[in-house]
Amino acid sequence: MTLASIVTPTMPGREDLLLKRCMPSIRAVDWPEVEHVIVSDPNPTLRKLIKQFDNVRFVEINDTWRDGSKDLSIGAVPWHIGSMMALGEYVGFVGDDDELLPDHITRHAEALQEFDFSVSPIQFRVRGEDVQVIGDRLACGFLDATGIMCRREALRVANWHANGEDAADWRLVRDWMERGLKGTVLTGPPTGIHNDGWMIGVSGQAYTA
Repeated sequence: MTLASIVTPTMPGREDLLLKRCMPSIRAVDWPEVEHVIVSDPNPTLRKLIKQFDNVRFVEINDTWRDGSKDLSIGAVPWHIGSMMALGEYVGFVGDDDELLPDHITRHAEALQEFDFSVSPIQFRVRGEDVQVIGDRLACGFLDATGIMCRREALRVANWHANGEDAADWRLVRDWMERGLKGTVLTGPPTGIHNDGWMIGVSGQAYTA
């Protein structure tokens, strides 16, 4: 079975969400070969806790990338670093407070037999209440990072880029399309859940790793 990698950015103070919501959801996917790549700012607490988990690759990065501009491209720098560490043929992304549903990788992997990348619908949930589904088209504001999965080779063509603008997930998809890669939007129910984040005003951002 082909190895799939899921990349997650995080930062100190978010260990509870990562360990109790994000990581269990990845362990529960129905794809048998999965590695979870977690990229964090220096985090001694998580460094100790993470040792108990198999199939998790954990890396800490220093803060030299934080220049007041790149920080605004939420998650882009750690996602870029994590994507270069990912060893899977298929590479996906999920926030530290978000979740994958069990068939997420399976549904994407089917599409990736024909396409270079795919985008799936994602359920946005606020304080436990479902409020909207996003991910029905390849356009800015209509997709979410958790819904993106690609063949690893797509990352040779374009990768996450932090230029100080938000919507780094859309820029990644846009760059792939502009360079001629083939993508598709998955139909059917959501494959993941985007919890809270900027929708309830957590510093205006979903995560800032």
